[in-house]
Formats: sequence, C-alpha cells, structure tokens
Amino acid sequence: MEHKNAAPWSHVFTSPSYIRARIIPDVLLKESPDVIVFQESYDGKAVRMLRKKLKPVYPYTQGFQNRKVITYKRAGGVLVFSKYPLKEIESIRYSWLEGIDKLARKGALLIEVQHPVKSFQLLGTHMEAGGSRELKISQYKEAGELLKRHEQTGVPQFACGDFNTKRIDTFLYPKLIDALQAEDGEICTDLKCTSDHLLNDMDSYNPTRRNLIDYVFVKLNGVIFRNTTRSVMQCEKQWNKKHKDLSDHFAVILRTSL
Repeated sequence: MEHKNAAPWSHVFTSPSYIRARIIPDVLLKESPDVIVFQESYDGKAVRMLRKKLKPVYPYTQGFQNRKVITYKRAGGVLVFSKYPLKEIESIRYSWLEGIDKLARKGALLIEVQHPVKSFQLLGTHMEAGGSRELKISQYKEAGELLKRHEQTGVPQFACGDFNTKRIDTFLYPKLIDALQAEDGEICTDLKCTSDHLLNDMDSYNPTRRNLIDYVFVKLNGVIFRNTTRSVMQCEKQWNKKHKDLSDHFAVILRTSL
C-alpha cells in the first residue's frame, strides 16, 4: 500500500483566490495523494470551493476556522484534506513572530490520519519568511517539540509545509533537521526548487532566486519504509491572460510504501 502525502501550495489563497480554487481540485484529483496540506488558507470563499469539489474523495478536513470576519487562528492558515479519517492532536502559534507574520499567526498543526494500512501523524506549518536566525531557530524548536510531545513508537510522523529555509543554507538547514529530528531526501524530478522565480509566473520578479524551501520531512519512530521518493511538481492551468501557475510555490510530493 502506498502513502502519498502532498504539501502542494503556499500562497494558494492570495487574491484572486476564488478563481484558482475552482481549478486546483482538478489538478489534485489527477495526482490523488492520500493527504493534502495547504498554507495561507485565509479566504473563506476559496476554501468553500475547494471543499465542495474535493469532498467526494477527501471528505475529512482540519485547520480552517474563519468565521464572519477573517481570523488567522489556525497555524498560519494551515489546511489539511484527507481521504481517511483524521483528528487534531494539537495546534500551536509560534511564540516569536515579526512584522506581517504576526497577523497571520503562523504556527503548526499536528493531526493523526487513520490510514487503513498504518496510522500516522502529520504536522503542517508555514514558518516566518524573514526574521533573524534566532527567530527561525526558535520556530524550528517549537515545531520539533510539538512532534516530540506526541511521538509514539511505531507511528511515523511527517512534517510538511513552507519552512522558509533554503536547503543550500549550511547554517540554518542543519539546525532545522536537528530540531525536528527528522529525515529529508533528494528530489527525484528535474524540478528541484519550490520557490522558483525563473519558472513560476506568479513569482517572476527576480529570476536568480531559485530555492528549495518547502519540504516533507519524515520521522520514522521505528517504522521502516520499503521506498520513499520526493518530487517537485509544477501545477499549471491558464486562469487569466498573464498567469497559468496556480501558486507561487511548486508542489512537493512524498511517496512512501511499507
């Protein structure tokens, strides 16, 4: 049995989000991951569109809590869709935020997915875009502590999302891995970057900025997978005269099998 966990899009719900929300489910249904993780899901109308189109295959969701007015209460807009029953374990807001990220209440959401082969835990997050090294390390530690609090032998944990940390950063990236106590892996596709200003028409203002900053990390907790692969996927469909990319970040897809 194959697990497919996707952390497809950051900034999916920036304006005009409802237009892309009509298209995104078609792309997701073709790929058919077991679990989908979004960040910045602030637009209630867009979320309702997604839920309506995804519900036949992904009836289980966690994360979005906006009411009559926009309130950014769920770990910076983290939103999870699943084919299988899930429950929330814990949600945190990072204690150190700066600038506009204070409004977004960035944090992490940890859920349990009751997969028919093996239940697993999944952490979704969207970390600070800027800030000092000390701020970033603080958020790494809080996410790692969240995983550690709920760690169980025989229950794998996946940490998904926009960690806003370049893989080529020889100082911060090792700090992130150490804090999470999780494993990363090589990208097996020709596309290697998730924030790609050269190829992404929603993020094309600086073509020299091409980085891998979105990840799906694995904390095995005693479980052995026969195979694990990671890929980056560019999701496109023309949605106005200037744009066909459906998000300013490309999708990260993890495939595992027991």
